[in-house]
Amino acid sequence: MAQSAQAATQQSQIPKPSTEAPIQQAAQPAVQQPTPPAAPAAPGTKEHPFLEANDLKPENCVKCHAEVQKGKSVHTALSSGCDTCHQAASANGKTTMTDTATGGDLCAMCHEMEKGPVLHAPYKAGECLACHDPHSSDYPKETLARANTLCFTCHAVNQPGVTVQGDMKTVSVLGGQTISLEEYQKAIKIALDRNGATGHPVMGHPMSGKVPGKKDMTLSCLSCHAPHSSALPNLMPPGVKTDVELCGQCHD
Repeated sequence: MAQSAQAATQQSQIPKPSTEAPIQQAAQPAVQQPTPPAAPAAPGTKEHPFLEANDLKPENCVKCHAEVQKGKSVHTALSSGCDTCHQAASANGKTTMTDTATGGDLCAMCHEMEKGPVLHAPYKAGECLACHDPHSSDYPKETLARANTLCFTCHAVNQPGVTVQGDMKTVSVLGGQTISLEEYQKAIKIALDRNGATGHPVMGHPMSGKVPGKKDMTLSCLSCHAPHSSALPNLMPPGVKTDVELCGQCHD
């Protein structure tokens, strides 16, 4: 009897097969792979309104961009064709324009770069467009403004057309060009008289106008400084070796 009771107890402990339907596992959503970022555009590349490949001809550019050759001083490169500096390409419904080189390297394709021991900072950095329009302007050498106005942009304070963007650490200058705030702050600032037209290199010294007794000489920043490079400190112009010689050009 004891064995029968023990066997009955063991039998009752054996789990009975479940009659309930098995629990279905919820389907896991497919993991979407992130889209790889688009390849960065080549330096100097900009998107252009779409043009058929057959229309990518230099003579067609001025139909929309006539303003580039309306200045009083037109860059001679324009006569060589726009494709001297810009390469156009159309594919898959998209047109891009890519400069044949970037920065000062583009200008150096035609202009021999000066290599004096003293270089103007923008020139050294290849920032030719800080001072020049690449197509045309109303000023000699396709500069963005008259010589003094152009120089005062970086070398004087509180100048019109100059906007400091402190949050971005950049400075917008003439022609919409942008330079770094650090570069702008490094540029030597001259002290001008209240009229903004005299005061350098000494108080009351004229910086523009005709030179008395020198009817063929007109004063500007370029009378005393070379715009690109020099063998002398402070970018003194060629033909002089000392400050005395420089002043002697006007003062007998």
